Formats: sequence, C-alpha cells, structure tokens
Amino acid sequence: MNKRKLMLVASALLMAAGAALICYPLFLRVQTSLAQARLEKEFEKYPPYIEAERETQPTPEEPEPEPEPEPAAPQWEKLPPTLLEIPAIDLSVQLEAIEDMGAFARKLSQMPSYYPQSSMPGEVGNVLIAGHRGGPAGYFGKLKNLQPGAQIILHAPGISYYYEVEKVFKVKPTAVEVLDPLDYPAITLTTCYSSTRRLIVRGRFLEYVLNTGE
Repeated sequence: MNKRKLMLVASALLMAAGAALICYPLFLRVQTSLAQARLEKEFEKYPPYIEAERETQPTPEEPEPEPEPEPAAPQWEKLPPTLLEIPAIDLSVQLEAIEDMGAFARKLSQMPSYYPQSSMPGEVGNVLIAGHRGGPAGYFGKLKNLQPGAQIILHAPGISYYYEVEKVFKVKPTAVEVLDPLDYPAITLTTCYSSTRRLIVRGRFLEYVLNTGE
C-alpha cells in the first residue's frame, strides 16, 4: 500500500472516529428520552393506590385489642412507578427501581433510581434515590442549589408524598452511613459532586395526599 492510500485510510478512520464522538452523546440522549417515555407509560398503566377502609371499632363489651403502630403514610407492597418533582430547581423526572447500583457506573444514561435497600415512600426509615449530576441523564445537576425548606414530592399512582429538605451536604464516597435507615420518615438523594465527594440532600416527610382524580 503506497503512501497516498495510507493517508486516505488514515483520513477515513479519523473521520469515522470524529463522527462516532459526535453521534455517541446524541445516542445517549435519545436513549434517555426513550427510557423516560417508557417509565411514563408504566406510571400511567399502574393501578392507583386506594386507601383501605378502616376496621370498625369493637363494641364496649368486647375487650379492645392492643393498638398496632400505623405507618407514617399509606404503603405499597413494592416500590411503585414514581415521578420525582422538586419545584425549586424545576426538576420533574420518572424514577426507576433497580437491583444493581453498578448501573450508574456502566450507563451515563441511567435514570435517577431507587436504591435496592430504599424504604417505601412515607415509611419510617430512609427513601434512597441516586442520580447522575452530568451527562445525558444529568437530572441531579441542580441539587446543589437546594436550600432547607425546599419541597420534594414523590408522585405515585393515586397518591403523592411530600417531603421538606432539612440539609444539603457533601461526604466522602465511603460515607455509606448516609444510606442507613433513620427513626423517622426520611428521604436521601445522592449524586456525584467530584471524584472525592458525594452531594447529599436529606429531607423529612411532611404529609401525603390521595389523588382521587375527581
């Protein structure tokens, strides 16, 4: 192969590499949009939460049973499709429930997701949600702008759970204690801040509202 042919081949390879570099981010953004559309459809088709009727109180002649502790809010048996809304930073994004947090290292297009060990919305413990700060799925890029008192809403089919931001802080990646269950209904959002820090948003449950659609 002569010098001219080598130069042509090298030019073609460089052009192909350049096209790939340009097209790959676009591909990831399309992939992200398709994932959001899929999650929106799952949300729409999911049976809405319906609050169970409370049992009638026993008559005075009957011995009253020991009261059972009630959950902080109506609970699901498994994590439902969820729309995360944070009005202060104009965030509205459908969440995924995943079993392997390694998906975030493998996929720049990974949607914000519940940790496998997350508590249920409104439950005493710790609702855990992770998300990318940058890239095609960088929905958590503005979390650093949140202030105490800001509202975090988890919309599930038929019901919404309202939280209030308590604090925003940074920790080392090894500080896994921020994921521990708490003795009150809490929510914790996590994202990368730098190679040596993770950004944490901690909130406290306020109330739930049933969405009857009426």
